[in-house]
Amino acid sequence: MIGKDNEILKKLLALEIPEIYSKFPVDFQVDVNGWSFIDDDEKRTIKVELSAEEISELEKYGLQNKLEKLPDGKYRIKRLRTLDIELASDEAIETMNFLKERCDDGEFQKNNGDVDMDALKRAFAAMYRETCTQRCPHCFNQEDDFYVSKILAGHKLLKWSEMKEILSEAKRFGLESIKFLGIGEIFKISHLFEILDDLRDMHIKIGIFTKGTALGDDQIAKKCGYVGVNSAEDLVHKLSEYKNVSILLGANSFIPEIQDKMVGCGKDGGIISYTEKRDKALQLLVKYGFNNPAIGKRLALVAAPVTPEVSDETVIMYEWAMHRNITVITIPTMVSGKGTDELEWLLDQFNTNMDLIDRYDLEHRMTREQRYVEWLVDFYSDIYEKAVQMGITNLNKLQKEGISGYAGAAKCQQMHNGMYIRLPGTVQECPGRCVGAEIADDVREKELITTWVGSKNYDRQENCRALCAVKMKNLTGTDIKVCDCCTVYDNVGSMPLELEHNTLETLKERLDD
Repeated sequence: MIGKDNEILKKLLALEIPEIYSKFPVDFQVDVNGWSFIDDDEKRTIKVELSAEEISELEKYGLQNKLEKLPDGKYRIKRLRTLDIELASDEAIETMNFLKERCDDGEFQKNNGDVDMDALKRAFAAMYRETCTQRCPHCFNQEDDFYVSKILAGHKLLKWSEMKEILSEAKRFGLESIKFLGIGEIFKISHLFEILDDLRDMHIKIGIFTKGTALGDDQIAKKCGYVGVNSAEDLVHKLSEYKNVSILLGANSFIPEIQDKMVGCGKDGGIISYTEKRDKALQLLVKYGFNNPAIGKRLALVAAPVTPEVSDETVIMYEWAMHRNITVITIPTMVSGKGTDELEWLLDQFNTNMDLIDRYDLEHRMTREQRYVEWLVDFYSDIYEKAVQMGITNLNKLQKEGISGYAGAAKCQQMHNGMYIRLPGTVQECPGRCVGAEIADDVREKELITTWVGSKNYDRQENCRALCAVKMKNLTGTDIKVCDCCTVYDNVGSMPLELEHNTLETLKERLDD
């Protein structure tokens, strides 16, 4: 992206989205409604009344000492403030659940009697594609192995009626918000607005991760089949009436040839001209007030995964978006779904791309891992330098509180405020990783309070300095220690241990000059 700054800025300004802030308010926060929380004593815990069954199960698993019993017989627990969840239409779930019966009937049997797992995964992948309009090569959610293994093990995928019961239970424990993370696109769910009605009635905020094709293409919007929706503008207008809804819109790049490639345009039946549709979606979301400060932070651009090809553009996007009350969420590759092997792809670029090598290691003395760290430090430093220049933060605050894994935005609080519930009922620490992060095999097997109190996230410290508690990895053999409550995994991970330390050092040097 070197040398393309003017081209990028020109494309952003061509969207004709007016500035909201020339100077930022003192209390300006770079977050999204329901994404981050005020961690004061009043909000951190909640008093709850537990049933005899819940108490008995907590005792069975030796968890009762994690709760504070109060004189009135109630218990004080750490709030379960947020849940990341997966949803799909009931029709899609029934089709996927039927996969086990088809397998039991011998449809996927080899001549030797073994199950043809490759054929089974291809069948599931075809079903998954029906839930999405894109074919993103880095999709963190599509884990065919995971879903197929759970279905074959007897897990029934959760329909909305079941997920609603779980959320109702979670409300007892302080639930404030959820985020939709798949599978596929939420606008493929025919009863979406019934779900949004339920969430509004339950006073639960929802952040919707979407690539936005239905929000920017009239034909796709009309195919959704929602009452009164005949165009993309109709759909955005209808969504805007739900003040509990925030939109997290995919935006890796505003250069079509780059962005379209990153969502797999035209591949395996995927949509074409994605960037054009996404840009229209962004304009409509702004038109209907999703970035209106009076309503809160309801609009974000998700520039993830960030790659060397787009990292310079992301810095420009960040500054442009901040002035328009649009949060930018950006982070290195996930280590789940198709992103599990993406770190290796990233590292290989620092072995083969001479422009990158010369930019970060002119004398060619570093390992590819060291060059990767240098690139990330440069990127995070660029973002935070912009944030300081705009008056959003300052160096003293960053040194005291630490930087965020989401460069320039509020820290991720999923790791100590919630969990991730997947369609088969499996509970994980968060969507950031798949390997080693399971909390429970099936949320339906235990009381929700047992799953929450027994999770690693329940035990995480409020002052955790890890940029991402589940993606930290020692890539360079550094002796830097991040914190006591997080696990540094050896198998997969994309966040170098030294990233915060080196970013703060670099930022200080730049600001002192």
